[in-house]
Amino acid sequence: MSTGTIYHHLETLKELVDQKTDKRYYLSELGVYAYSSLKNNIETIRSPDFTHRELRSPILRKLMKITSKRFIQFEKEDKALTTIISLSILITGTILTGLNGFYSFLLFFIESEQSNMDLFLQILISFTFIVNMIIFFIIIEGISRLFYKKKENTFNFFISFAIIQFPMVFYLITHLIFKSFWLLNLSVFNLLDKILLIVFQVWSLWLLSYGLCAMKGLKIESCLIISLLLHYGSFTIILFVLV
Repeated sequence: MSTGTIYHHLETLKELVDQKTDKRYYLSELGVYAYSSLKNNIETIRSPDFTHRELRSPILRKLMKITSKRFIQFEKEDKALTTIISLSILITGTILTGLNGFYSFLLFFIESEQSNMDLFLQILISFTFIVNMIIFFIIIEGISRLFYKKKENTFNFFISFAIIQFPMVFYLITHLIFKSFWLLNLSVFNLLDKILLIVFQVWSLWLLSYGLCAMKGLKIESCLIISLLLHYGSFTIILFVLV
């Protein structure tokens, strides 16, 4: 960089750096304190607010309008409310998963081959929604730490993580409604069900990408890559298992 640029930044940091007699620049007493404070509290420092970043893509700008920004990148005063919303999503999703007879796998649902399940098996299957959410979080958090060295906001990310399943709860509701029409052999509802699954999956993938951006400070491109690779990876696994 040019000499002018260097001196501009040195002037900006004048309270944090000092030039000594050897003409080298060192952290001042305040600079050492600031550096130590940042280093010791890196886990609790919030990532930059993604909502204030420039979104050039018109598609992303439209997706932001259906994003629960307040409860994904929540402030301290919203922590309790975010926790309640996440628990509500988990409980509702668990009940609906059991009623539909689904096994939950990331953003997919695998229908049980047993048409008439007893109550115990139905309850057991329903809890795959919660187990799936925990495994999903561990995978995403592991990728963030392993490949991007992002360890911050882990607990807050976990609290709001269930919100990415919010669109899938809508799908479970519509699927339960459509099941009654399938008994009448109306194939159009079967097709509509598959279309809605894709729509709600896209919405969930966006919420996941936004959550990674907001909580882990990753670029939106990296977040979308992680979300899509994980999604198509799970699709491939399901395809091989069903075949």
